Amino acid sequence: MLQELRIQNLAIIDKLEIDFSNGLNVMTGETGAGKSIIVDALELALGGRASAELIRTGADEAVVEAGFDIEGNKAIADLMSGFGIDIDDSMIIIRRIVSRSGKNRIYINNSLTNLSTLSSIGDELVDIHGQHEHQSLLKTDKHIDMLDAFGSAAGSALYELRKGVEAHYIKLKALKERLSELENREKDRIKEEEFLRYQIREIEEASLKPKDDEDLLSKKSVASNAEKLASFSNTAYEWLYEGDAAVMKELSKILTAIKEIDKLDNRAEETAKLCETAIFQLEEVADFLRGYSEKIEFDADEFARIDDRLDLINRLKKKYGNAIEDILLSLEEAKKRLQAMEKLDEDIGNIKADIDKEGRDASILAIELSKKREKVAKDIEKKVEAELSDLNMKKTRFIVKMWKDSGSDTVDGFSLTSKGIDKIEFLISPNLGEEPKSLSKIASGGELSRIMLALKAILADADSVPTLVFDEVDAGIGGGVAETVGERLKRIAKGHQVFCITHLPQIAGYADNHYFVEKKAEGSRTITKVVKLKEDGRVKELARMLGGKRITETTLKHAEEMLRQ
Repeated sequence: MLQELRIQNLAIIDKLEIDFSNGLNVMTGETGAGKSIIVDALELALGGRASAELIRTGADEAVVEAGFDIEGNKAIADLMSGFGIDIDDSMIIIRRIVSRSGKNRIYINNSLTNLSTLSSIGDELVDIHGQHEHQSLLKTDKHIDMLDAFGSAAGSALYELRKGVEAHYIKLKALKERLSELENREKDRIKEEEFLRYQIREIEEASLKPKDDEDLLSKKSVASNAEKLASFSNTAYEWLYEGDAAVMKELSKILTAIKEIDKLDNRAEETAKLCETAIFQLEEVADFLRGYSEKIEFDADEFARIDDRLDLINRLKKKYGNAIEDILLSLEEAKKRLQAMEKLDEDIGNIKADIDKEGRDASILAIELSKKREKVAKDIEKKVEAELSDLNMKKTRFIVKMWKDSGSDTVDGFSLTSKGIDKIEFLISPNLGEEPKSLSKIASGGELSRIMLALKAILADADSVPTLVFDEVDAGIGGGVAETVGERLKRIAKGHQVFCITHLPQIAGYADNHYFVEKKAEGSRTITKVVKLKEDGRVKELARMLGGKRITETTLKHAEEMLRQ
């Protein structure tokens, strides 16, 4: 609910602070006192049009601040969260600054925001009815929601059908996006498949194994140094066996001497064995060197083959990764992608089947929803016209226009949205013989307010907007009709916070909270003040409204009687 409103330097208002409560809040006061300015200020706080003309003469900027208590209102809390705005103690504080320089600012809970965000949040907080841009009744896209809310409140299971249609619509939308994506891939499929097959063939023909590059580099090193390796192996062999000082000859002499020692002193036995082992090991070395020397030679063809193979591996590395493992991983990925491409026809077929199924399911629900709406539309027409008759609009016809458009997402040829296949607009014919018109083409703010009052009276239980403002609802009425208006407002106020600006005591008498707006001259300036009236103040104000400036005992008694009823 709206808990507080702070206004500074707006029109004739210098500085004004008002605290509000639940129930029916009525504002009264003489014409020109500034009652409508207060509504204008609230509309400005909710996202209404800002203009430098609103700024009080002599001031550089106007400031409007509205505080709302949203405790228990999960829908608004979720909306705020979606916009990334924090909520402190279930409060929303909206501050709007209008500057002559054009540097207007909007803050929600001290977070700088934009007009679009403010309007989205404002639409969920307050509904203003009268000559105001903010009222939902003039937004034709809201009419289908109002009708569905009425149908759901009447227990027609309409809302469950709508949720079902919405669920199928969301699924259909996702499936069609996926189908479009796959069909776009289908266009490039041949080229992509050819490219994938080329990649697979190129890697597979290389017959790569892990560490191939390391083995080839080792072989290349041997092949490029064959002459040196042969020379080193021959030299080593010669040192072992050839020449007077050959190692093997000298070791044989050493072994003979040690064995002679062993004959005289068996402590040399192990030493003799070690010497024998050394000779055996050196013989193995000699065998290796002899064979190595015979095999080692420069093979130009082999060297070229190794070089070509390394070049191939390096080219593949540039394409597929820095290591053979990366190349082999790219091969597996290409095979998987090719498999998926080859499965594309099957996937497209499956998605088309899913779309057909979702479409059939959506069609069943959407058609059933449309039929229920037709029944609800007739019911709402009768009830609104009955309410309007009580509100002194006896000749007024209220028509719920329903139609269906054709489009891309269709059910039985009709365009499907998340709300079904129906388009709905409320039309009004204020006088006999007049063609029904859009509500936006009705000039009278009073008529609009009473139409909305009639709608709200029958939609009260289903309406989610917590605060309603009725401006000019009493235009062109009086007496018994005013009593009816007051009674309807009081009824709506049982489930909502309601504000009403009125000139009629019959309406003001129903108030839970009565605010008196007056205009005063202070020095050379005019200011607006608002006072919340207590019991005696209410009696005097109702008496003034009944009899004018001259308050008599009769008007006072009449006022007291009105408050007692």
